[in-house]
Amino acid sequence: MPTVEIEKGYKINYLDKGKGKNLVYIHGYLGSSWLYEDFVDYFSNKYRVIAIDHLGHGKSDKPESESYELVELANYIDQTLSKIIGDEKIILHGHSMGGMIAQIYATTPSLAKRLDGLVLMATAPVLQNPGLVQYIEDIKAGKMKIIDKEVVETVFLNLCFHRKFRKNKENNALINEFAEKTLENKEFVGFRTMESIVNSFNVEDKLNTIKVPTLILTGDKDIFILPDESKKMHEKIPNSKLVVFSPNIGHMINYEAKNEYIKVMEEFLESL
Repeated sequence: MPTVEIEKGYKINYLDKGKGKNLVYIHGYLGSSWLYEDFVDYFSNKYRVIAIDHLGHGKSDKPESESYELVELANYIDQTLSKIIGDEKIILHGHSMGGMIAQIYATTPSLAKRLDGLVLMATAPVLQNPGLVQYIEDIKAGKMKIIDKEVVETVFLNLCFHRKFRKNKENNALINEFAEKTLENKEFVGFRTMESIVNSFNVEDKLNTIKVPTLILTGDKDIFILPDESKKMHEKIPNSKLVVFSPNIGHMINYEAKNEYIKVMEEFLESL
């Protein structure tokens, strides 16, 4: 898997396949480009597809000196893209925390000029989920670790996947690998990115500045990032389309509604 070197000598890992318009995937909290391997393969028939590991995630460097503020992660994404494709335009696809970083990217004029299109999947312009409050408070108080096998299996997996998907034995191998990949993360990265999401991230008042065609995707039963957040984004982003996947689709839309997700993506990409 290739890497590029950005400022401070940090190495960023990425996947890169295909030719054509640039479709760029950026992953969510505790994720990596691994989540999009299938989609890099699938969409590379028509597009150049790039999936990037944020600094601190996947196979990218994990410096303890960094604060992992989302604004910084957005800038590191841009530096990475400049090394890979120069100043070429992109269609940016962000999921969950990656969708928050994508919103920062799209509402920062110096970065947004690179965009031809935007996909915001299972994300929000500010984190507002009463169900997460205790989880976050326990972590901040030191009562609970983020990178802990029991916590990942009893809390994090439940936030990510709807119980219908988890109960299907055909999905066991995927869910187990998802848990294993999550546990490869560093506690300090998870804690600092969570702090940034909770304390620093809010682009609600900037959404009306996004001018590129925007596809907003949510699951009808997402308990991690509530569907109402997607509806709010749709109301505020001028040239946007909202798709709600159902029935009983949770946070990991691209897995839980894979065929429907691909169809919606193909229609959006062809419309650009």
